[in-house]
Amino acid sequence: MLGLNQATAVLRAAGETTRLRLLALCAQREWSVTELAASLGQSEPRVSRHLKVLCEAGLLQRTRRGQWVCYSLTDVGDVAALASTLLARIDPADPTRRRDARQASASAQELRPAAPRRSKLGRALAAFVHECAPAAATGSALVIEPTHLELVDAAAAVARRVTVVAARGEVREALREHCDRSGIDADVRARLATGEGSREVAVLDCSGAQSAEGVEAALRELRTQLAPAASLWLVLPYELLEFSRGNVVAHPITELRRVLAAAGFRAEKLKPIDEGAHVLVAHARLSAYAVSAA
Repeated sequence: MLGLNQATAVLRAAGETTRLRLLALCAQREWSVTELAASLGQSEPRVSRHLKVLCEAGLLQRTRRGQWVCYSLTDVGDVAALASTLLARIDPADPTRRRDARQASASAQELRPAAPRRSKLGRALAAFVHECAPAAATGSALVIEPTHLELVDAAAAVARRVTVVAARGEVREALREHCDRSGIDADVRARLATGEGSREVAVLDCSGAQSAEGVEAALRELRTQLAPAASLWLVLPYELLEFSRGNVVAHPITELRRVLAAAGFRAEKLKPIDEGAHVLVAHARLSAYAVSAA
């Protein structure tokens, strides 16, 4: 339990607009000062001062990733519980919060890939994978651009062999270290060869996607790597599908069904998850039509 003085210090640190915006972003994943400054449209020195206040209050933790110093929400202890409760009461559809999340994803793609990490959101995503997983382990799984280490763990739990694909060298290094440390027999590589298609399970993390069209293109490319009736788990930002058709706003879950069907997948279970970041997750299967078309 927190003492009164400590609780006051924590709430005082969080009780400022810029710092609250930073907390919401850092609940999604790790960010560098450069990425956070670009996301909020503020100078790096100013953002650094706010981050220092949040770290001193125990709300954020600093982690060095090579040349980067990254910040993420503290995920254990009473301070973490207080921060989680506070962020959970803020509307995920708040315009500022949504704008910050979109800008952060765009900035991350331009500046550097975020190193995969463990988080409360990652644990919720892994739980969804296990919830829809087959009773017996399959032969091989493919995990593409994971930003949550728990997704790699979940794939390793449902398949005997795992291939992990990450375009950036820094991310591949972090993923190899994780697999070695966790005893996961994984092939971590930068890209897939054309027509390898025999994997029974795939996990596609589109957390940084900028358009529904981009997700659909990634799904079409992925289906050539899969065995007939393969299982797919997909992760993407909830707000992405609210703005994918100009002035017409479709319900995100309805729009996700359309995107999956257009790429040749049959949706089996769709679910929104709000654990620091608001995402949509899907479990789908490669349809018979897509297999014959490929």
